Formats: sequence, structure tokens, C-alpha cells
Amino acid sequence: METVATFDTIIDAHIAMGRLETVGIACSLMDEHLVQTDMLYSPALGGIKLQVDQKDVERACQALAEDYSDLIPPAQ
Repeated sequence: METVATFDTIIDAHIAMGRLETVGIACSLMDEHLVQTDMLYSPALGGIKLQVDQKDVERACQALAEDYSDLIPPAQ
């Protein structure tokens, strides 16, 4: 497994994980439970790590780099 991104918060990690799962990339989070126990562990552990198989690294990085902000309608 290769780390493609790291996160300080569980929410951000799960959003990224969901983006990868949506495009069919199997992934997992490392150190999620330790950070959930105490947020002060996050910097010491290097954050929550989003990992994928070696064969999916390039596709995962592309999926995470996609910007969907132009799809959000403007506030009225």
C-alpha cells in the first residue's frame, strides 16, 4: 500500500476516501483511530494516511486533484 495523501482531520480523510471509492479505487485509512482517540497524536503520527495499492497511485492522485468547485451553484 502506498500513501497518496495525509490529513489532520478525520472528516477530510473520509471525504477523500469517498472520492476514491466513488471512482472504484480500493483504499484504506491508516492511523485514523489513533487520531480519533486524541487529535494531538496527528502531528506526531504524520496525520491520517490515505493508502491505495501501488497500481492505483497515479489514478488516485488524479482523482484527488480534480476540482469540482465550478459545479457548485452560486449562493443567492
